[in-house]
Amino acid sequence: MTDKQLKKLVGNYQPNQKVLAGMANIQILGTVGPSASGKTTLMKALVKALPKFKFILDETSRAPRPGEINGQDFLFRTKEEILADLKKGELVQIAIGPNGDLYSTRLSSYPPGGFGVIALVPSAVKEFRRLPIKSFVAAFIVPYKFAVWQGWLAKQAKAGGWTEKKLQSRLAEAKKSHEFALADKNIIFVLNDDIDKAAARLLQIADGQPPNDEIQARTIAEENYAKLLKLLNESSNL
Repeated sequence: MTDKQLKKLVGNYQPNQKVLAGMANIQILGTVGPSASGKTTLMKALVKALPKFKFILDETSRAPRPGEINGQDFLFRTKEEILADLKKGELVQIAIGPNGDLYSTRLSSYPPGGFGVIALVPSAVKEFRRLPIKSFVAAFIVPYKFAVWQGWLAKQAKAGGWTEKKLQSRLAEAKKSHEFALADKNIIFVLNDDIDKAAARLLQIADGQPPNDEIQARTIAEENYAKLLKLLNESSNL
């Protein structure tokens, strides 16, 4: 299957009637942001603090990262397995990640009550907005300093044994993620300066109230994006 055929297949996906009928009471808080911005860390803090929040286990065709556990962090499946379920309409949604990996969810992964939380790629945000679910809100996680985020990313790269090529691909992914959020009118910006404070901001969003410091978070996201462009430009000139 060519990339063009895969994009068409995913773009035209429709859940079957049984899946559609089970979506009516689903509430979702999605987090978006570059690698190492703290999406998973903040969601874990929220889930630990408040039982009404539950993780939605995302399925993915990508390989596990160091420390990730199948059935706890993700459900790791082959691309062929996910596509087989797609053809039967058994997925709630499916999206293609920046590296061509598939990300999908099924109805059994959603909590029957309360809020489900999930980390999303930008294309999945658009898809979730089209679903016939009770509510969906997306938050863009903003590291409070560019240098701090670069430190978090370097730590993740070292732990995963990334090549320079893979690191550059994650930076390119971060560029697209920032561009999506900064252009989207419905994304809410969440400053990640402290785990507990940032988790509290996510709670505010779930309760229908944007954080008081959202304008500051957006400004920092714009600054991080400008510094990221400079870094990418410097890398391309080496």
